[in-house]
Amino acid sequence: MTRYKFKYFTDNFVTTRRVILGITGIVAFLILWKSAESFEWFRRGTMPDPLKVPGALMDEWGSGRLIPAIESSLIHYLWGLGLGTILGFFVGAFAATIRWFDDFHIYLARLLRPIPPLAWVVFAIAWFQVSHAGAAFVISIGVFWVNYFATYSAVKNVDPRYYELAQAFGQGSYLIRSLKVTLPASSPGILAGVRTGVGQAWMTLIAAELLGVPGMGQEMNSAAGVGAYEAVVVYMLAISAVYALTDMIFSFIEHQILQWRP
Repeated sequence: MTRYKFKYFTDNFVTTRRVILGITGIVAFLILWKSAESFEWFRRGTMPDPLKVPGALMDEWGSGRLIPAIESSLIHYLWGLGLGTILGFFVGAFAATIRWFDDFHIYLARLLRPIPPLAWVVFAIAWFQVSHAGAAFVISIGVFWVNYFATYSAVKNVDPRYYELAQAFGQGSYLIRSLKVTLPASSPGILAGVRTGVGQAWMTLIAAELLGVPGMGQEMNSAAGVGAYEAVVVYMLAISAVYALTDMIFSFIEHQILQWRP
């Protein structure tokens, strides 16, 4: 009983210590930020005042710009994330399990992979104009490669003995083997890629919106154009909050799927 009590108090101490240090880190950051603004470490007028950010938040909320911008961003974010995730998963899985397909596309993948998603913005505008579809297209490219390589690596690293065991029990067809062996064994790695793609999509989204697609990135660009840098910070924090929410939702889903893990 004494050992369990000691462990209980130790765990509480570690948790409390982590919370205190985390809050201290945020306070230190705010002090450093305020100092940079007060002592003009950067060009005058370009460093937002952290004490004015709450007021800027209320202004953006009251003006009716904040929520519509978030909703607009979520439209192409979800489409781009979904499309890139699905295609990346299937192409990566097929490449890892079908030898001729791997050989067929390997040089094409090496050719296209180094091209950053934003390089496709020119074609996105030409094909889809400045629209949700164009932004979703750019986002899906970045998400695709994340999920492609995560799935490819996860499937390739499945222990071959699992397939031998499935074959011994008459589960040798490609479809059955994929559903009963490959997918369960590789799911942790695949889901890790999906979670990385959730963050990658936000980074690509904001860059795409700076070119004129409606959303938080466009609002940031507009605010910066008139020197309203506190409003820029508001949208940066909104991006962080929405990302934290999406990551928390995915973390819950991942936990439910991977309950079998020790």
